Amino acid sequence: MYSRHRRFLTPNHPYRRLKKAFNGSQEHDVVPIPLTGEQVYERVQHLNTVFRKTQKKDKSKSCIRKKRSIFFDLPYWSDLDVRHCIDVTHMEKNVCGSVIGTLLNIQGKTKDGLNTRQDLADMGIQSQ
Repeated sequence: MYSRHRRFLTPNHPYRRLKKAFNGSQEHDVVPIPLTGEQVYERVQHLNTVFRKTQKKDKSKSCIRKKRSIFFDLPYWSDLDVRHCIDVTHMEKNVCGSVIGTLLNIQGKTKDGLNTRQDLADMGIQSQ
């Protein structure tokens, strides 16, 4: 059983008082305060990941994280409320569907519309 996961239940939940079904003690801890994107970035910005098998572990540092995600390079990443819920499979499907729909001019699937053209003109990519 996972230790200390009962703290995520409501304070008066009956499972918090169960001893025998868990680790032999009651759970009285409160839920930890979630970190903001800026706080997570501050913790991982100094990490340098080296991908090789001969990497020796430094036991003097007690850091939870071992690598910094490349997503932290995105300018909006620290502002996301739920950073761990990006599903790459669905992102690929949506992007691929949009590109193919636009290239083949499939009715209802194309992303080439008036708003898109105006956005491109505003960005200076395409003139109207």
